Order: sequence, then structure tokens, then C-alpha cells
Amino acid sequence: MNEETKVAVTKALDSAIVKAAHESLEELVAQLDEQQIANNILRALSALRDLQRGIMPEYDPWVALLYAIWYQPGHINLAYTLTRLIPKDNNPLHNGSGDLQVFDFGCGELAMQFGLALAAADAYHTYHRTPKISVVSEDDSEPMKKIGRDIWHNFLGQVSTYPELASLLEICQAMKPSSEHDPKAICWLTALHVAYEENAETVKQQLDFQVSRWKPELVLVTAHEVSEAWAYNPASYGYSDISQVFSGAQFVLDGEFEEVTKFRTDLCDKFIDDMLDFLGAEDYWFARNYLTRLPTGWVTTKKFETRDFLYRRD
Repeated sequence: MNEETKVAVTKALDSAIVKAAHESLEELVAQLDEQQIANNILRALSALRDLQRGIMPEYDPWVALLYAIWYQPGHINLAYTLTRLIPKDNNPLHNGSGDLQVFDFGCGELAMQFGLALAAADAYHTYHRTPKISVVSEDDSEPMKKIGRDIWHNFLGQVSTYPELASLLEICQAMKPSSEHDPKAICWLTALHVAYEENAETVKQQLDFQVSRWKPELVLVTAHEVSEAWAYNPASYGYSDISQVFSGAQFVLDGEFEEVTKFRTDLCDKFIDDMLDFLGAEDYWFARNYLTRLPTGWVTTKKFETRDFLYRRD
């Protein structure tokens, strides 16, 4: 991705996230008083802090909103970065031809779908063609999927305003949701950051079932550093670990999201700044720092370290 394209993609996604965030916030604050709103923001931010410690949150609408304005760009960056590194013999994106079907387990706010679209756009600019891509998105949290779909819809609208992103728009419009196995396609199963101690056995059972059902050529798994021990491994189903292809991987995209950063600051100004006495000093400064200390970016915090695993069917 060249610099001009990266800038345009960043601006388009920036606006798309903010539009979805404004719409979500408007629904959430309706009929709530200022103290209830402040409490919900504090609770959601606390859940995101616990997430960094490997504690699985309840992904309700408030957590989904705060997740979108903090983690979404970084997870798209992660999906895009790793997708580009998958070996070419199992990666139609490396030559722009063929069919690719991705079963995205724990899809969250559709970060993998965004990452695939950006990687496919790279393939188009190199080979002047792109593979046919279908995505099966599965997640237990409807609020996460809803805001992800809203961001995706807004993103397409924003991309259409940038002539330099015409091929990306075409690729996004051609990507189709799917629920049936395509026997002609190379199949990947992805599970980005779904590793938690408290549900490790349940996730293993669910992923074992999907591996048996879809028989994917590749299984891509990521996890927070603190949750590495709970990351899924399909070795018992005849898969070899080829995670070394990710060794030393660095995030491809960089840059800040100015509109999202302003949204976070405005959120603090409107709903947190007058709540010192109500929240107490510790919670007040925690919420304020979380919302204002760092700008949202393709990598919002340098502490966003991941463990990335790739398995290939023997």
C-alpha cells in the first residue's frame, strides 16, 4: 500500500468509525441521566483494561462502542499485516486469482473482513485482478457484530468519495457474506484474540467442530501475550505449526485517526469532566486518561503486543 492510498484509507476508516460511534452513542444515552452515562463509560473502559490482562469482558453495546474507538483500527492492522504474510501456496491474495473462503470465528467488529479487503486491494494493484472472497463471520456478541457492520457500511460510503480507492471499493462490494462451504475455494479459519482462560475449553470445542466441518487449509490464531497459553491449536486434527512465517512481523500501517481521537475527547468533555465528585478521584482520572491521554491510531498503544500462530493442514 503506497502512502497516498494509506492516507485515504485512514481518513475513510476514521470517518466511518466516528459515524457509527455517534449513532451508537445517541441510542445508548437516550433516557439516561449524566451519572448513569458516566457509570456505563467507566464500566466499559474498565472492561477494556481487563481485556489487556486477559480477562474476557461481556461485549455489551457500551463495551462494543468503546472497543470500536480504541481497538478496531489496531485489529484491522493486525489482520491486514498477517494476511499478507501467509505463504503463497495457500494464499490467493499473492497472485490475485482463485477463490478464498474465510471462516472468521469470534469475528468481533469484522477486523478480518477489513484486513482481507485491504490485502486484496494490494493484490489488485500488483496483478490487476483479485480472488473471489467470501467471509463467514461468527460471534456470540450481536452488539460487536452490529457496530462492525455499521462501520463497514460507512467505510464503503467513505471509500466511494476517494478516486484513488476505486479498486478497493470494487473489492469491498464484491466480498460476500457466506454460510455454506465452497469446495472450490481455499479455506482459512481465523480466530483473532478469542483466547481466554475462562472459556478456553468451550472455544476449543467450538473450533474443533469448525475444523472438522470446514477442513480449512490454514488456521490462523492470535492472542494477547497474557493469554498465549489458552490460544487454540488444531494439531490433533493433522495440522503442522508454520507460525515462523510471522517471526518478526511488524504492523504495516501507521498513522493517527483524528476524528476518532476528537470523538473520545468530546466524550470525556461531555460525560466525564464534571463527574469528579460522583466517580471519585481514582475512577475519574482513570476514565479521563483512557479517553484523552493517547490518540487513536493504527497502533493506539505500543503495548499492543500479540502472539500469532499459523497452522497448515498436512
